[in-house]
Amino acid sequence: MSTINYSKWDHIEISDDEDDTHPNVDTASLFKWRHEARIQREQEEKEAKAKRLAESKLRQQKIDEAKKKLAELDTDGSEGSVAQQSGLAAELTDLKRQEEEFAKKEAELERFEREHPKWNVDNISQDSTSRTIINKEKPKKQNLTEAEHLDEMNEFFKKNKKEIEYFGMLSDPEASMKYLMEHHELVCDHLASYLVVWCVDLEVEEKAELVKRVARQTIIVQFIMELAKSVKQDPRDCVPAFFMRFKSNDPQYMASFNDEYEAFLGRVKARAKARFEEAKAKVEAEEKQARVGPGGLDPLEVLETLPPKIREAFETQNTPLLQQSFAELPPEQAQYHLKRAIDSGLWVPGPQGDSEGDDEFEADDEGDGDEGAAEGDDSAAGAGAGPRITEL
Repeated sequence: MSTINYSKWDHIEISDDEDDTHPNVDTASLFKWRHEARIQREQEEKEAKAKRLAESKLRQQKIDEAKKKLAELDTDGSEGSVAQQSGLAAELTDLKRQEEEFAKKEAELERFEREHPKWNVDNISQDSTSRTIINKEKPKKQNLTEAEHLDEMNEFFKKNKKEIEYFGMLSDPEASMKYLMEHHELVCDHLASYLVVWCVDLEVEEKAELVKRVARQTIIVQFIMELAKSVKQDPRDCVPAFFMRFKSNDPQYMASFNDEYEAFLGRVKARAKARFEEAKAKVEAEEKQARVGPGGLDPLEVLETLPPKIREAFETQNTPLLQQSFAELPPEQAQYHLKRAIDSGLWVPGPQGDSEGDDEFEADDEGDGDEGAAEGDDSAAGAGAGPRITEL
């Protein structure tokens, strides 16, 4: 049979935060009333005990005074002195009896309180020793160069990509707060940077609904970072404070949040459009670079500046018409357009070089146009001996 006495646990007062209330009872109000009632009761008990001790002290003073008077009383045997002595003795006896009764009752009360302690959340335990250790965060390197900052950000992206994208897809504020508190290493400027880039990527991919969801999470992170800067605290410590304010649905605060959210969506669309234009310009530049002829000119740009008949000849790959059109031009204009056509790659001279083509157009210009065209047919019909038109 167990010899352990469990009776001291029979008088534990119900905790102020114990969840045992009826559904129709306002739990917070009930807990507050319980706590206030217990504090008031303990205060009344302390005042009653202080009153008893004060009365006991007063009796002790009266006892001392009675003893002193009795010792100083001159007993001459007269009836008056005997009566006074008897009165002081009776008073002293009564005071001693009251004090003995008081001491007896106090001893019984102390024994009862010792055997029936009133345990509650405030006195059920106490610290025997206490020590506080504050871990100091290692100071981050200040004044990073642009390259170092970029390397640090890329390392963060690579290490936390999965966790960041999981957070970005959350839509419930409570779940977002819980996730950030469990993954406090994410709460920094790099988290917002990743989400911003991801929003732009989604906008380019025309995933409008996902953009809105990730954009809201982005603004949440930015508000947390701004709160940390304003109060000069670690951003991780500001996560609960932000969500408490956010979930309070304060009209002014939510209006500010929504304004920033809408403005951010506008910036994302503008950046996505700019990125598209940049990509388009890059492709066009690459295509232009691939088209550039041996003289560094773009054949399409040169084609736009040629006289109409020459341009038509190039577009239709009509060599006789091309030679005829050049023959109809003044020599200086013919040489100018011919050189640009060769530099852009529209016109490829024959094996003899540019001079053959130049002489041919000069001869065409001096003779009859039809004869020049015929000569052009003969040279074009040769086995690669004459100039040729490049296909666009």
